[in-house]
Amino acid sequence: MENKVPAVTMDRVSMSLYDRQVAGRLQYVVAQLATTHAGAPEEEVARVLAERLRGLGVNPNAREVHLIAESIARLPKG
Repeated sequence: MENKVPAVTMDRVSMSLYDRQVAGRLQYVVAQLATTHAGAPEEEVARVLAERLRGLGVNPNAREVHLIAESIARLPKG
């Protein structure tokens, strides 16, 4: 049986202006860290991710930060 991955979309039509701003800032920081911290220890990536999001006015959820940091830490070093 084939494992199907659900599609992930950010439906900008139904998102409020605030939600769009947060999503854009999150995407910006994740894109930066994916290039600069790929393969780094997860704890370091989580710390930098949380710091940069707070710097942009986003109060990150700790669980989500660690999930994103785990994904970035698993990326091959560039």
